Amino acid sequence: MIVHDLVEAKEYFENETKNDYLVLYEKFQNSKCDFEENGRFCMKEADQKEVVQILRGREDDTLYSVKNYDVNEFSSVEAILEKVKTEYQEIFV
Repeated sequence: MIVHDLVEAKEYFENETKNDYLVLYEKFQNSKCDFEENGRFCMKEADQKEVVQILRGREDDTLYSVKNYDVNEFSSVEAILEKVKTEYQEIFV
């Protein structure tokens, strides 16, 4: 089993997006967890994952994902933010 621990989060464009949208950076520390043959629980650190997500709220306050960007696929978080600005202009005020 893989466990995802959120270690850092930051909201971008906080006062620039429409009320029902969020642009969120999240950094996760992943761990691989298993039960060993002797019944002991074993947890080993795995990789880190960084993502920028566009989330939208629904009427019942549930958030759902509009788009996820893996930071490793871009040169920087700033490059992703520029892409969000150009490709998702409709989420901005």
